[in-house]
Amino acid sequence: MKLVIREYLSMLKESGELDALLPDLLLSMGITPLSKAQIGVRQDGVDVAGVGPDLEDNNIDKLFLFTIKQGDFSRKIWDDGSLQAIRPSLNEILDVYIPGQINEEHKALPKKVVVCCGGDLKQDVKQNWNGYTSKHTKLGDLEFDLWDGNKLTVLLERFLLDEYLFPQSIQKHLRKTIALADQNEDEPRYFYALIEETLFKRDLPSEKNKSAERKRQKALCLLNLSLNIVFHWCQEADNLRPALLCAERAILRTWDWMRQNELFDCKTTSKKFTQLFLTYLKVTGTYAIKLKQHCFVRDGLFGYGADEVEYPLRTFEVIGILGALGMAFGNLSAITCDEQLRKRYTGQMQASAQMLATLINNNPPAFTPRYDSHAIDIALGLITLTAAGYINEAADWLKELSYRIVFSYRIGKYFPVTSDSYDDLVAMELGQAPPKEELMHASTLLPMLAAWYAVLNLADDYKAFQEAVRKTFNKTSLQLWFPDEDTDNHLYSTNAGYAGGFTFEPFQLSKNLDDLKTYITRLCEKHQAFNNLSCITRRWFVLGLIANRHFRTPTIPAYWQQYICICDSKVRGEEQPEDESNNLD
Repeated sequence: MKLVIREYLSMLKESGELDALLPDLLLSMGITPLSKAQIGVRQDGVDVAGVGPDLEDNNIDKLFLFTIKQGDFSRKIWDDGSLQAIRPSLNEILDVYIPGQINEEHKALPKKVVVCCGGDLKQDVKQNWNGYTSKHTKLGDLEFDLWDGNKLTVLLERFLLDEYLFPQSIQKHLRKTIALADQNEDEPRYFYALIEETLFKRDLPSEKNKSAERKRQKALCLLNLSLNIVFHWCQEADNLRPALLCAERAILRTWDWMRQNELFDCKTTSKKFTQLFLTYLKVTGTYAIKLKQHCFVRDGLFGYGADEVEYPLRTFEVIGILGALGMAFGNLSAITCDEQLRKRYTGQMQASAQMLATLINNNPPAFTPRYDSHAIDIALGLITLTAAGYINEAADWLKELSYRIVFSYRIGKYFPVTSDSYDDLVAMELGQAPPKEELMHASTLLPMLAAWYAVLNLADDYKAFQEAVRKTFNKTSLQLWFPDEDTDNHLYSTNAGYAGGFTFEPFQLSKNLDDLKTYITRLCEKHQAFNNLSCITRRWFVLGLIANRHFRTPTIPAYWQQYICICDSKVRGEEQPEDESNNLD
């Protein structure tokens, strides 16, 4: 386990990673953080400050002043002439921070200046470090210490990976997850088990006192640390899919744990959940960046599934991932009060939508779904395109999807099977499949597409689609799934479509679009349980969409119903929004 942590620490960047981990470690050691690292703000050499007992000196209370650096402590990073080097930072602490920045109540405390890095102290700088610390140490008032990768590893294992919080069984789950980081044949079930043990099998307290809050903080910090370790290992293995699945499962199960224990109003717990969600964004964003170059090349995803069966399956998986990522940025944009952050998140949502639109155009299987459950991924893609303002791209995709599905069914090949069975796809490829009427005896995809004609206000195109469905799919039962009052108990842990809810059938395709809009609106008004989902009432609406993608629960119609009024006023040919950032990089 030490080797796992040590390797993880060596990968951490100074900004946003190592400086984010340190306050959690200090908290577990009984040291209260007084400040955290900030970008663009002068800190006079101190990245993190804290007050608490020095466990190496008879638990004497001291003022800890940390300066954080990435990687190894080498001669170059010691003093390369820049203000970011270690020696100038230490000089600033001695000359500026200690004389003028310490709070009055802490001035009498002994000061301990600590250089913190994830790497090693190199031999070529050891004498410089020893000479500097010997010169400036004042017995009983000022001392120096180095927390390098080895020491941080010991501290992390002792205070964050202790037996109470992180039992041996959980450590085994983490090691097994890492060992399988280069494989995609199966889901990362060992990490799933780690999540369950960390949150649901530990009897974590739900009380509102400080002791209970601290235990919950440590548990969520450990989960976030474990997820980051898996993420970095998957990067090393050049295979980010397991990390993405782990990240999705972590935020969904954490939300469910908070829901079950009524912790939404606990600020410290909610803050830790937000940090975990940002890790999900980091993992998914890195996955998108890796795929970006392939999205802008014709048949760019073919290399990820080089046959006629795998290519469309991989394509729709990526569509669902990008759709969820786009709406995650959209969710953050909707709930943040910071105008700069809102603009940044909006730009990232539009960058995701642009990447999604390009992927669809460059990968023909994006128009030929092979499973009925690809309705989930298509819905995610359409929601993101619409929310980002890419109305024309959404409409073009919708019409081409409709045409290809009808055409494929008529020729008896490459249509979306109800069973979602890989064996059925192979049998169809070999010409050994059952009759097409059996393979597509029911469909959630067709009524979902019909509803999107109403969302995008495509009256003339809808007439053609409605007529084609009436003639071609007269033996297919059209269905839509709606949540019920019990759905919130299942949405974040399993396929809620199997666990409950309400399947409405047969869904009627009205002859004209206005009648269809009225029909859909009445259905949504009748089935209002969506509004009572915890992710909706707490304004984390994207969690429902991520749960749809991860557990393959049918996408709830209310997610796209809201766009009918918005898109009614859109005019075909409207200028597309500028890609403010295109900054998935």
